[in-house]
Order: sequence, then structure tokens, then C-alpha cells
Amino acid sequence: MFEVLDVLGPHLQHLTELSDNQDYCLMKGELSPGVFVPVHSHEDRETFVVISGEIEAWIDGVWSVYRAGDALDIVSNRKHAWRNVSNEPVTLLIASTVKMGQFFKEIGRPVASVPPGQPEQEALMHFVQTAISRGFWLGTPEENAAIGLSLG
Repeated sequence: MFEVLDVLGPHLQHLTELSDNQDYCLMKGELSPGVFVPVHSHEDRETFVVISGEIEAWIDGVWSVYRAGDALDIVSNRKHAWRNVSNEPVTLLIASTVKMGQFFKEIGRPVASVPPGQPEQEALMHFVQTAISRGFWLGTPEENAAIGLSLG
């Protein structure tokens, strides 16, 4: 069994090995109430299936609600964001590339080692530097505020 990682709020657990001879990576994600993923994009395709709970996804300038059983496919370089505005955790099954799985492993920290509250500046800088080095586009605080997400 793979350990659960904190990736700056969301929790993620790899369900498949991260070997170079695999075509995909399968992960389980959980967002507690109030947790969000700021607007971003990357070349790696991701497919999300909501296992339990309810989550909002921002795609193409619109927030839409996804519930248990719903699936969402994020194609390469499509700007997207997530937020859990419900009172219950949401669990997602995530299929993506091994490269994306390796990114999450690199930025993630074992859940038990992460203090409660906002992520530390060092963890945020590690995330930003790693994401940019991998070609991610990250929305500015202003771009996130324009869609209802506060980064500060």
C-alpha cells in the first residue's frame, strides 16, 4: 500500500507503481471541505471520477458541480481549478501520466508530517519551482481571485 501524501491541501495516494514502462498512473485524491486547487494547466491529460462527495471544477470560465459517478476529462494545457465548497470530503479517482504521478510524489509530503494550517512558505516555493520547471502554467493571485479563489 502506498502512503498518503499531502500536496498543499489535497491528499493523494498512488494506486499504481511509478515505473517508466507504464503508460499511466492511477491515484486516489481527497479534498476536505474548504480545500481547493488554484487555476493551472499542464501538458499532461488527467481524468477524474468522483467516487464520493461533491466538488466544483472551473473549466472554460465556468464553475460546474460534479457528484459521485461523474467523470471529467482534462485535456492537455486546459486551464482548470477545483474546490470543495461542501461540508463533506470528496474522493476522486485520478488517471494521468506517470510523469504527473512523479510530480505529485516530488511535491507531496507524508500526511502525518504536515502541520495543520496553511502550507509553509518553503513548501509553496518548492511546489512553484517544481511546477514551473515541468512547464506548468500557474495562475496569478489576481487570476485566482477573479474566479473566487483567494491565495492569501
